[in-house]
Amino acid sequence: MKNKFQTIQPWIPNILDAIKKEIRTDHLAASPSFARAHFGNRPLNRLTSEEIFSVYEKELLSGNEDLADWVINRWVFKHGDIYQYFVERLSRINPDFASIETLDLEQSEEVLKGAPESFGFLSVYLFSWLNGVVFPEEVFTRLQQAAQKEEDQKKIMQKEESERKSLEETIAHQQRELFSMQQKYEAKVAGVMKKYTVDVEALKKQVRSLQRQLNEAKASV
Repeated sequence: MKNKFQTIQPWIPNILDAIKKEIRTDHLAASPSFARAHFGNRPLNRLTSEEIFSVYEKELLSGNEDLADWVINRWVFKHGDIYQYFVERLSRINPDFASIETLDLEQSEEVLKGAPESFGFLSVYLFSWLNGVVFPEEVFTRLQQAAQKEEDQKKIMQKEESERKSLEETIAHQQRELFSMQQKYEAKVAGVMKKYTVDVEALKKQVRSLQRQLNEAKASV
């Protein structure tokens, strides 16, 4: 039996990320021997998602069928809307949709109509592959290519969004720095002006005093 996860290896982290809560609270918590074998006696709440995903991906690729069934069932359960969509479309072809052995290109197009727009190419491709929907090979190839293109575009958009946020944060930081410098400058100028005013008043007093002394000296001559 072909390992389904070998074909979709690049997207195993996507699958695991969708059920990461269930992995921690259900599978790991209920499988102490599995947890000890891979993580020793480390507390489960101290494990990072990256550590867990690495172990699970390795197990899935090595052919751990029990784990594969568990992961597939949990992932499908989390994507019940896609499941209902496929059930409805496949039932139109055969009410006993589980007995369908093959789908031709026309039937495949009918089943898939509107699915990528509703759920995205990657989710549709993963669901179809993991659940063994009997599409022709060329349909799976087309779905796989569309899913990869979709993910590449998503990464580009995420990168652009990250760069935009980084630029906004840089601008906001510089604005705060500029405002702080302006405040300090204004405070410094205010301090200088105050000192200047005090010094000027002191000099005026000295001048008035000297003028008075000079007038008194002139009067006494």
